[in-house]
Amino acid sequence: MKRQATDAVALEQRIRSFMVDAGWIQIRSSRGLSFFSPPESLGIRGNYTIALPEDPAQLSVSGLIHDAADALVQVYGYGQLGDLLNRAASLSDLDQSTRIISRFLDDSTKGGAIPLTAISAYVNGMEKALYRSAKFQLGAETKAVDLAARQFAKDCFFLQTAIGSFVAKIEIPATVLRQPDLFGTLPLDSTEVTSSLFAAIDFLNGRILGTDVEFDDAETIFNAISLFDVELLTAIADVLLEPAVDSIDFSFEFGNRVRTTSTGWLSADKRSRLKEFVAFVTDQLRGEDSIDVVGGIVELRSRDPAGDRNHIRVVTNFHGDRTFFSATLTNVQYQVAVDAHRNKRDVRLVGRGIRLKTQVRITELHSFE
Repeated sequence: MKRQATDAVALEQRIRSFMVDAGWIQIRSSRGLSFFSPPESLGIRGNYTIALPEDPAQLSVSGLIHDAADALVQVYGYGQLGDLLNRAASLSDLDQSTRIISRFLDDSTKGGAIPLTAISAYVNGMEKALYRSAKFQLGAETKAVDLAARQFAKDCFFLQTAIGSFVAKIEIPATVLRQPDLFGTLPLDSTEVTSSLFAAIDFLNGRILGTDVEFDDAETIFNAISLFDVELLTAIADVLLEPAVDSIDFSFEFGNRVRTTSTGWLSADKRSRLKEFVAFVTDQLRGEDSIDVVGGIVELRSRDPAGDRNHIRVVTNFHGDRTFFSATLTNVQYQVAVDAHRNKRDVRLVGRGIRLKTQVRITELHSFE
């Protein structure tokens, strides 16, 4: 079965526009590829380049588009470019099913078996994570969305294992969870949902289990908001911790491409740190439930005009203090903001968010005018 879930030409143009706006310079063209070098401000040393196809309409170059998006995510983080990476994953010609493969490394799994409690915890956690990932990507809290997410998780298959360690293989159905509409809503397919879930697992492995960075670090918070809500984070944490094994290696297979990530050795300190992060995010993401403020715009930024993700910062009086609010706007909302800023008018933000050190970041914008 072959399927194209997104427009490769439009996606390549979005990636190329982002790179140009961010200061990347095209240094050469060769064999149908354009090579870009990073701006000096990034501090990347060596002969580092990212390649984009000059003719993205060719099906054979979909992997290059994904690799370019993946490379940019490694530089800028999931918060800015995670949606591009997920959509690039859905470009693959899927002659074989998309899969998430988990390899459990522990003394108890050397013979290809695993304790019943461990595999039960993993299966329950992964089923919940797949369901929550679909709901998170679909966005709305409606009965139809809930049914679509539950059916998606129900249609996934648990495949056979292998000797040497216990390997759990989950086959993801080729499903379109949301069709595009006349209002600019983009399609959403199962590969994008799985890519987003894998990105969230990779973030926890690398940023939380793999470093000692402070939880309230601005980049950590920004990426976390883009990757999961409280329910999805809790489900993924259960997948990583509840099997109670020494280490878990994950692979995401789609088309002929593979992405990998690992928990590394799950020491007692790492386990405690992940639990503390879940508690921190639970508190933060549910920090400000009733935001309704009016204020002046102090910052507007649109790095990816075609991506429907634009930045705004507003200053106002909040609970007696001068407070900055930041939010992500759609292209339509962004034009309203530009007009208001040009005419020196205040704007109104209604939603819920989290309180950071220097600002309140709105994570769910219910109304903007």
